[in-house]
Amino acid sequence: MVDIYNSVSLSYAVPCGGEDLAKIVGDLCLGRAQGNESFFPLGAESDAPALADEIIYFDEQGAVCRCLNWREAQRTMLTEETKDAVLVIEAINEEQASRAREAMLELHTKIEEYFGVSGKISHLTATNPILEVE
Repeated sequence: MVDIYNSVSLSYAVPCGGEDLAKIVGDLCLGRAQGNESFFPLGAESDAPALADEIIYFDEQGAVCRCLNWREAQRTMLTEETKDAVLVIEAINEEQASRAREAMLELHTKIEEYFGVSGKISHLTATNPILEVE
């Protein structure tokens, strides 16, 4: 799955990432960090807490991604045991948003083709910052 979203990221020049939904505690939210939200980056051995006002994805346990989706956490990373995932594609301006919409559709199609599963496309924004995790 990581190879698939990385190929889409490169094809459309938009950031992509993925998180294991079973490891998300509560809902997945997008917003400004209060500061000091726990965050163990991929490959790190120590906590690198979020900075105040940094844009992060977070749940009840702390930061899931920092610097938007640039730095991902070990806690929620995709593994070979992942059964349910949220895949993230970001855009910060209208030109990127156009490419992101195309990338989301291609990623959705590739996931169906390769894994035989279908998901839904949701949009997190400043006015709709929460993805309810079931």
